[in-house]
Amino acid sequence: MLDDAREPDALQGNGKHVTASFYDVLKPMVPLPLKPAGEINLSRILVQGNHVEHWLNGTKVLEYELGSDAVRAAVAQSKFRNVAGFGTRIKGHILLQDHTGEVSFRNIKIRDLSARP
Repeated sequence: MLDDAREPDALQGNGKHVTASFYDVLKPMVPLPLKPAGEINLSRILVQGNHVEHWLNGTKVLEYELGSDAVRAAVAQSKFRNVAGFGTRIKGHILLQDHTGEVSFRNIKIRDLSARP
């Protein structure tokens, strides 16, 4: 989540540094249904195998396959090009970041859906 209207990183114009992007790799596929700064946006990231979906306020805004040719090519054009394994399915930590401004998160849930049909 980012204040896309005020954050210089989001304003650079390539669309890969905005809310719901795969940061510096893939930009959202549709216009973002953002709520104004100060209101709560609902973000959902669903990962099933290598399939990833980013949802924002009930709208699917980005979809990709980890490790796919398209993602590998996009990673190769990003600042993560020298990070081994970046853009493939890696089990690890969840990172919540900010851009030096105030940020708040609430009601964060991480669920293992692998047992679901």
